[in-house]
Amino acid sequence: MYAFVTGSRGFVGPYLLSELERRKSRAIELHEKIDITDSVAIRNEVARFLALIPRDEKAVIFHLAALSHVGKSWSGPAEVISVNVGGTANILAGLAELGFRGRFVYVSSAEVYGNQPQVDAINEAHPTLPLSPYAASKLAAEVFVQQVHRAHALDTVIARPFNHIGPGQSESFLVSAIARRITEAVRVGSPTIEVGNLGAIRDFLDVRDVVRAYCDLAETALSGETYNISSGAGRSVAEVVKEMIRLSGARLEVSVNPGLTRAIEVPRLVGDCTKLQEATGFRPLHSLEATLGDVLQYWRGRPGV
Repeated sequence: MYAFVTGSRGFVGPYLLSELERRKSRAIELHEKIDITDSVAIRNEVARFLALIPRDEKAVIFHLAALSHVGKSWSGPAEVISVNVGGTANILAGLAELGFRGRFVYVSSAEVYGNQPQVDAINEAHPTLPLSPYAASKLAAEVFVQQVHRAHALDTVIARPFNHIGPGQSESFLVSAIARRITEAVRVGSPTIEVGNLGAIRDFLDVRDVVRAYCDLAETALSGETYNISSGAGRSVAEVVKEMIRLSGARLEVSVNPGLTRAIEVPRLVGDCTKLQEATGFRPLHSLEATLGDVLQYWRGRPGV
């Protein structure tokens, strides 16, 4: 399989490249200097990829590139729309124009579901109720994916990953931020760490399991369909923080800092992954506890922490 990967230098990208290598696929990365909001440049990059594919070889495009921080999307919504929606539309237009006959895997987000407090585990049939510019941009991009699938018979699959975590994630995301605070507290001998909303419930999955799901969808999913990528289990932030402190071996207290709490936040976001399992046989290989330990180990090895 030949794979073209956008966003390969973000958190998830390197893990996806490793998984593709493990599966003996040849991966081509979107050039780091290419702006996905530049429609001409994107078309040329897509053409470059298509020219490399031998006849009868399967081709897949994994579109990861995006501005992905929910909280920060409020301060620059126009840029978020330009990159997440405009960039996706540019790639799709290039594929349609060039007659691409491979599969396009669009990485969306579970944030498109928004706040659905009466739902224990959200499935793909539930309504979408985005609560942030980021979530709205991902949903708008999904509409473009579906439109091109219908109008040009492009083979598309939409993945909606829930919270994915692992070593190397930016500290602007919850688990990585807590791991860094714990590591720093241990280093300087502080008895406390600051946290935000402890009551939020999330569905955590190891990034290495997430990229396996992306590749499984590329190989076996039904065209035109949308799939949740989740564990199906909800964990509160309080549980996660408690487990990370236990894994660290430190005696630490938590101090709630209102400044670390978002003004608008989804209280519960847990995904039903039945459709993914039925389509691919997917099962997570990493426990949450093991992943949290890996994230802590990552921060212990960082200079200056």
